[in-house]
Amino acid sequence: MRPGLAIGLIFGLGGCLGEGGGGLGFLGSSSSQSAEGGEVAKPLRQASLAGGKVVVAAPRGYCVDRGSLDSRPSGGFALIGSCAALGGAGPWDEPVVMTVQVQRRPLRQASPDSRALADAVAPLRVLAREDGDGISLIHLAEGGDAALPGSDPRHWRGAMMINGHAVALSLYVPEGSSAAGRAGRDRLIALAEAMLEASPIRGYAGEIAAARNAAEDEGEGAQGTDKETAGLRQLFPGLFQ
Repeated sequence: MRPGLAIGLIFGLGGCLGEGGGGLGFLGSSSSQSAEGGEVAKPLRQASLAGGKVVVAAPRGYCVDRGSLDSRPSGGFALIGSCAALGGAGPWDEPVVMTVQVQRRPLRQASPDSRALADAVAPLRVLAREDGDGISLIHLAEGGDAALPGSDPRHWRGAMMINGHAVALSLYVPEGSSAAGRAGRDRLIALAEAMLEASPIRGYAGEIAAARNAAEDEGEGAQGTDKETAGLRQLFPGLFQ
């Protein structure tokens, strides 16, 4: 386990939501507008990030906000909301906003567990921690309203690895929504499972073993971890404000 990876995953998402999310909010306005006539473009069911190595697949009833997409070879960002709220077809599902942020990580780094995630967001109060099959989750008592105005302070964050890329997930709901609790956890897990199923499968066992052996040969230990943590603090200063 490398604490630095957890710190790197728990980004300050306010900037991403502000720049990529446009006018998307819990009332259903969308940033997915065409350049001509201001018509709303249809939202996406799936979107590729990190050069296709990570596929964002929205759970049933939810879609990817086309205007939020930021796809690049090393990773990217996507915002997910109700298909109806984004101008698509379907019933008006619970007004939940989910985010996906992806970045390439060294193969020797495993996905952080929930304890590492909780340590990374300190001093924010953590209500619950959970380690599942391929994903770790934390339920936070505060901070949701700072990341997305109008949302409940309680929100969920998660982390997993897909094809050598760290994937950070977040879920925000309107203040007082039942999805600020257990229901939100279920939606975030549904998103994680959909992404794991949709993303291409690649075997990394040999590469991971070689990377770990190289790290051991270099004598990486607690000192290396401290250096990585310090570097990520500089890379993501908004996380620690």
